[in-house]
Amino acid sequence: MGSHAVWIVGGALLTYGLFHCWYVGFGKRVAPELRERLKLAMEKTDIPEFQRSNILQFLERDDGKDFVMVNLLELKQPRAESRKKLTAYSKIFLGSLLRRAGHPVAMATAASGKIESVNVAPERDWGVAFLVRYRSRTDFAEVMLETLGSEHHGLKLDALARTIAFPAAPWSLAGGPRILVPLLIALLATIALYINAV
Repeated sequence: MGSHAVWIVGGALLTYGLFHCWYVGFGKRVAPELRERLKLAMEKTDIPEFQRSNILQFLERDDGKDFVMVNLLELKQPRAESRKKLTAYSKIFLGSLLRRAGHPVAMATAASGKIESVNVAPERDWGVAFLVRYRSRTDFAEVMLETLGSEHHGLKLDALARTIAFPAAPWSLAGGPRILVPLLIALLATIALYINAV
């Protein structure tokens, strides 16, 4: 293997290693100090006690792995105005999330009212389903600390008639960044090796 090829392969491996460290992380659990900070921050808000308890329990059971937050949303009327507020909130929220290797997984808008329900009030329909990937529960806690009581969080609350969110793990996504990025790096390295060889 020539010197150029060594640099190409080495560069590809280094790039993948850096991506893996950033996107997957090191399985770090939520620090007790961070959990306590979030607990104190939530106590200063109007988050119901049962929700605060669920969040703290979720952090205490940290496995160091990623998860998705499943969100169901219904916008207030007029929806166009509410959609603008939600978009303004999302730009700030997603910026904070992306810095921590989190990202949207899927978004879908309801095509009709619900077609199946069990023990759900007839008038309770959802307009949007939104799945967001978090790299870790530590990242989730840090994003919450940045969000609680903020102006952009107020935009979200003003935009929604109702919402429900719950974390889900383990989960899987065929063709996500964990697979696509290594494939792209390998493809670019292969092209570079070919060009170098001719």
